[in-house]
Amino acid sequence: MAVITKLAMQGFKSFNRRVAIPFLAGVNAIAGPNGSGKSNVLDAIAFVLGRTSAKSMRADRLHELIFHGGTGKNPADLASVTLTFDNSKKEFPVDSDELSINRKVNRKGAVVYKINERTVTRDKIIQTLAPARIQPDGHNIILQGDVTEIIEMSPVERRGIIDEISGIAEYNDKREKAQKDLDAVDQKLKEAEIIISQRYSIFKKMEDERNAAIKYQNLQQQSKVLKASVANKKVQTFQEEIAKFDEKLAEKKELSGKVNAELEKVEEDLGAKESGIREVASKIIDLSKRFQIEKEISDLRSELIVKRSKIDSNTREIERLNSLIEKLQALESRKAELVGELPRSVQSILRLNLRGVHGTVASLVSVPEKYQIAVEVAAGPHFNDIIVSDEDVAAYCIEYLRRERIGRATFLPLTKIKPNLFRENELLHKHGVVGVASKLIKYDTRYMTAVEFVFGNTLIIENLDAGRAIGVGRARMVTLDGDLLERSGAMIGGHYIRSHAKSIEASTSRDIDSYIDLRKRLREEAGKLQDQVEELESRLKKMAVSEQTKQFIDLEKVRIASEQDVDKLRDRRKSLNERKLNLEIELNRISIERARMETDLQNAKAELQQYGQIAFVDEKLAKLEDMLMKTDKELATLGPVNFKAIEEFEKLKTEFEGYKQKYEKILGEKKAVLDMIAQIEERRKEVFYGTLNEIKKAFNNIFVKMLNGTSSLDLEDPNNIESGLLIKASPRAKTLINIDAMSGGEKSLTALAFLFAIQSHKPAPFYILDEIDAALDKANSKIVADMIKEFSKGAQFIIITHNDTTVKSADHLYGVSMIEGESKIVSVEMPKQ
Repeated sequence: MAVITKLAMQGFKSFNRRVAIPFLAGVNAIAGPNGSGKSNVLDAIAFVLGRTSAKSMRADRLHELIFHGGTGKNPADLASVTLTFDNSKKEFPVDSDELSINRKVNRKGAVVYKINERTVTRDKIIQTLAPARIQPDGHNIILQGDVTEIIEMSPVERRGIIDEISGIAEYNDKREKAQKDLDAVDQKLKEAEIIISQRYSIFKKMEDERNAAIKYQNLQQQSKVLKASVANKKVQTFQEEIAKFDEKLAEKKELSGKVNAELEKVEEDLGAKESGIREVASKIIDLSKRFQIEKEISDLRSELIVKRSKIDSNTREIERLNSLIEKLQALESRKAELVGELPRSVQSILRLNLRGVHGTVASLVSVPEKYQIAVEVAAGPHFNDIIVSDEDVAAYCIEYLRRERIGRATFLPLTKIKPNLFRENELLHKHGVVGVASKLIKYDTRYMTAVEFVFGNTLIIENLDAGRAIGVGRARMVTLDGDLLERSGAMIGGHYIRSHAKSIEASTSRDIDSYIDLRKRLREEAGKLQDQVEELESRLKKMAVSEQTKQFIDLEKVRIASEQDVDKLRDRRKSLNERKLNLEIELNRISIERARMETDLQNAKAELQQYGQIAFVDEKLAKLEDMLMKTDKELATLGPVNFKAIEEFEKLKTEFEGYKQKYEKILGEKKAVLDMIAQIEERRKEVFYGTLNEIKKAFNNIFVKMLNGTSSLDLEDPNNIESGLLIKASPRAKTLINIDAMSGGEKSLTALAFLFAIQSHKPAPFYILDEIDAALDKANSKIVADMIKEFSKGAQFIIITHNDTTVKSADHLYGVSMIEGESKIVSVEMPKQ
């Protein structure tokens, strides 16, 4: 083990002359009164190990470590300290069994380092001592106030000790370097983004121009294809139409030939018939000279024809009168409904005095004079409805009206009719509302359902303004002047006329009566004429009994039949001539249209040839023309385009892709740096938490030995290694509390346990403790002394103390005294226990 075997000092602080202190394994205690210079021994060891902070050695500057002089003594020119280590196990990278390091400083502050009498740099000293885990600022050297400093440290400062012990400073440096790299990459990214942003605006503008140019070209090509397709479709259509025209022409010509042939046949038949009629007429003339019966027969026939014609005329007139009477009766009924008078049909039912017929709505209600107009308008066509007991009575009355052809009427069966109740009760309190119509009239309660059906859903209001204030369409409303506002929103009104009703009804009734009388007379006349016709037909039959008469009649029949045939043939000839003329006109029209179509076909073919070989769009002509119109319209909206943009865009695209690749490369670099930072941070946390857990375990073990209690080291935020370190303990099985809440002695012992735990993490070959027991009482000093004694089995301890308990537990004791301004060392042999 690389323990200290000797410390030699000259001109260092209070040690003027050369002093050599041989240190042995175990516990070496250096004791002496205050101001004797015993702590300077520790400062000398820290100095020779390469510590650079003069303040940590209780001086403002290094040259102040040189002996200042005293009573009759001159100041030293330099301070020199030599520390010798055992290297028998070759823990230091030197060949000798001992390692001697020397450090000197003169008044000018110049420092010289030596290893085994060979001048070296401080870094060489550090590197040589490192394999034995010896550092100038190591935690194996506890100076005066270090325990108090641990107690007074903030949690974040305590965590800094774990940072130092774990060695994550290396990772912090790496992370800082990586962060600088990241900042540099971010700067490069920003520069690249600026360039790309500038180029991108140009690129997008050029892309838009290029897209417009390509779109223009595509639309041009599309327009060309559509024009060719339209021309091609026109050629096909025109060819199909011409073929149809040819079919029509052939059909019409064939039909014309048939018509001509039939016309010739009709002419031939007509000539033969006319010749036959002339022969029959000649024979009839001859017979007429011999018989005078012809005139009488002719007169009888003429009279018979006149009377039959008169009968037919009367029959048609009777039918017309029947229709007119029915219409007038219906009109009479509607007029009666409109003007409030009882229609004939209603009067007829009421005259029957049938059981179960109670009367009209108008006759069964009593209306105050001021509501008369409003109630009449509210009732509308229902005012003359007949209220009956049940549907059987209603059905009987309807059948009676149909059978007697009197007219129509509306019946309200009390057993079936449903009342219309007014449900918008909130409107009854509105300004200008008089009330519901059914509530303003008087009637027998037996007729309530019928009355509510007619009047129940109508609101009587003062005037139109009141209705508009309520809201047109919210309810069916009638003003006192008779203006009607329907639920549908319809508004019916004006001047309500109640006069002239009877005169109109009377006029209509007189017309109906006169038409009925006329119909009766025509029927009587037709009956008399029919009797006369029968008498004439009987006389004609008697006259046709003689042979001569029969012959005459037969010839007359032949003549009449022939004349009828001639008339038919002449009509047929006329029809055929008209048809022939129409066919000629049609043939001429078709020929003209075909010629026009042929011209259009040639023009379409000529247009199609200019497009050459092209793939046609197979659509209907109308759709193709619509597509072409839309395409040309879209072309027109594009306006002027830059066709050079197509080529320029490709060049700019290549350039832009280059920038883009560079940008992506930088992004890759950034990702790599971020990954590196993440890895560093992960490793940093791994090392930190590993160290913390080991020290935490050692701290608890040491605390158990020292105070028979439990302890813990935890971060304020367990997931954040930048958070503060909390030291908690439960001395002698007390409640686990923070170090800040402990007593003075408990604080010191807990802090010492923490320092011992730190030292045990990476144990050094020796430990130097400067008055760590100064604030401890005898009992606690004994605990610390015993713990040091336990640790001394594996390490060398050099303790600066004036505590008797600690001195007694030491293996070797060195006394320090101040004589004439110089510190002197005396070795004291400790009695064996």
